[in-house]
Amino acid sequence: MFRRMSIPAVLSAVLAVVYISVRSLNPAWMDQQTRIFILAALTAAVGITILRLVNFILLDLVFLKRKGREAPQLLRMVVSIIGYSAIFIAIYSGVFDKSLSGVLATSAVLTVILGLALQDTLGNFFAGISLHIEQPYQIGDALHVAEVVGKVESVTWRTTAVRTNNNSLVVLPNSKIARDPIEVYSLNALNRRVLRFPAPSSVRPETIIRIAGQVAASTPKVSVEKTPVVRVAEFSDSNITYEILYWLADYMWAHEIEAVMRERLWYSFGRAGIEIPFPTRHVLLENRQGAEVESGPDFESVLAGVDILKPLSPRELAEVAGSARSYSFAPGETILRTGDTGDSMFVIYRGQAEVLTAEAAGSPRQVAVLKPGDIIGEMGLFTGETRSADVRAVGELELLEIRKATIHSLLTENRVLAEAFSLIIGGRQAQLDRLSQQPTGEEKVAAGETILQRILRFFSLT
Repeated sequence: MFRRMSIPAVLSAVLAVVYISVRSLNPAWMDQQTRIFILAALTAAVGITILRLVNFILLDLVFLKRKGREAPQLLRMVVSIIGYSAIFIAIYSGVFDKSLSGVLATSAVLTVILGLALQDTLGNFFAGISLHIEQPYQIGDALHVAEVVGKVESVTWRTTAVRTNNNSLVVLPNSKIARDPIEVYSLNALNRRVLRFPAPSSVRPETIIRIAGQVAASTPKVSVEKTPVVRVAEFSDSNITYEILYWLADYMWAHEIEAVMRERLWYSFGRAGIEIPFPTRHVLLENRQGAEVESGPDFESVLAGVDILKPLSPRELAEVAGSARSYSFAPGETILRTGDTGDSMFVIYRGQAEVLTAEAAGSPRQVAVLKPGDIIGEMGLFTGETRSADVRAVGELELLEIRKATIHSLLTENRVLAEAFSLIIGGRQAQLDRLSQQPTGEEKVAAGETILQRILRFFSLT
């Protein structure tokens, strides 16, 4: 700042000395016109010095202290234009002793003409000045103006450009933004969104709130800084409307997040046996010829290919297939988490799943991809161990759950199955643990005996 003020200040001092010397010495060779030009130059230098000092005080000190940020360049340009105009008027009327009436009359007509012709442009200009001073939004913030929602890419003296989710650039006049209400979603602050969904009145709110809370917390890009809140919004004629309050750092992901959240709510409700209410019409058709009844899914053929169920007889396998329950999962949804407790096993009926383990840095690493016929969580079913890895759906996934009660009924009737199960589980664990050497027959039997004891203890068969 002192460098910017030093040049006009030094020039003002030099011109002041020259002008005082000319006035006091009054040389005969210098005419009055030259003295006037020296005075005009002195007035211009002093005016520029004063203008830069005022700019420093008002914009670099006062504005920075009150707003907490630097003054925008557009405001500096406007103050400079006003200041230079005042210097010009002072020199024109004061130094050269010219009347401004003719200039003002001409400029008044010109101002009216330009004002009518450039009404919108001037409106955008002054609105741009106001926006630059107040700065209600920054580059990267999301704006909601009328029907337009987009991320701010640039702000000029005339327009504000926003990029929508369709990757189209919408250019909004500053006068429209200054005139209409706008909603600003700051990029560096958490923005709250509300997702409403219906649920049956027959299901307890505690159940719906628990399921929806788990869905919201596990949805990608939902902020982990604040826990999502699920609450009852209103009672309708045929259902209850709930609200999910969640927070996100980038508002532009809101629609994608809510689409994933609705999808996972559908799958979660289906697994819990909850039907999403909507207006339905029941049409009863009478079939006089007696059409064949469509058979359900063939779970038994899938379970017959599972290695761990090989010791079962056809009758026992049919019993397991009859008691198995089917669950569907959305793409990317987590099925099991490391450390969770459980006493059931899952067989992949349709789709694929990936097994993830945490690295030292904390990022998950894929160690296996499971396909139809593969099993998940067999140690939890037979020994009650906690889950040792995360399992996540790759695409849409359907699983068959085999529960402890079913296996307990089989082991009660046929205790020989416990030893057969232990040998197969021991072999699977040896493969999963990636032992450096293949175990000998005696080592395998010993491992089977250890697992056998845990199976008998878990099913209270000792």
